[in-house]
Amino acid sequence: MRVSMLVRSCTALTAVVLLAACADTATAPPPTRARPRLSEQQFEQWLLDNGGVSRDGRGKKNKTDSLWSQDFVIDPTQAQSLKAGDHQVYFPANSICDPATSGYGEDTWDAPCSPLQEPITIHATWSSKLGHAFIDFQPALRFVPTSDPSQFVTLTMKDYYDLDQSYHYPIFWQRPSDGVWVDESVSDPSLFANSDYSGNRVTRRVKHFSGYLVGAGEVCDAWGGGDCAPIMSFAGYLVGF
Repeated sequence: MRVSMLVRSCTALTAVVLLAACADTATAPPPTRARPRLSEQQFEQWLLDNGGVSRDGRGKKNKTDSLWSQDFVIDPTQAQSLKAGDHQVYFPANSICDPATSGYGEDTWDAPCSPLQEPITIHATWSSKLGHAFIDFQPALRFVPTSDPSQFVTLTMKDYYDLDQSYHYPIFWQRPSDGVWVDESVSDPSLFANSDYSGNRVTRRVKHFSGYLVGAGEVCDAWGGGDCAPIMSFAGYLVGF
């Protein structure tokens, strides 16, 4: 009898231990799997998609396929604003050059012109490019040169990512001839961009219409192991991707 009781006690104790072990096993996290080794090509693509280690998806690849466009009829004799999504252009009165006589190109930005007097339709297209806000305007226009800031045509763009106060964010112009992104403020301080960090907006003067992009705080080199460099280290130009 005493042996039987001892056996039953041991059996019960074993069952309790086994149940506890099973419970521990059921609630324990699964073992961590080793991160798969990527080939050089796969790693390069990952950097393009994500911008580098801990870059919060700010990659060089476009972050969205969404594209918006709208036509705007502007009376150039009146001060008015064009609002394209979260972006805005302000035109002072008589600030648009007559495209029939003004010419267009880098050697014309500061050349005198006759102000346009008839309404004009401007086509705006905006989206995400390189992970940041991009907008393009057609037709190619330039604006009446002036040294009076109150007569500047200004572009305000809202970026898709929270602006980092430790960086300056230029608004780059995409040169049509070769697709290169140009920081025009390097050669003309009146084109320096000002950031509204709380509103996530960047504003600067524009002397002409084409494509514009909010500059990222850093540029990551997908072919250099994910190294990043301040965008202002480029001497006025950001090579096309």
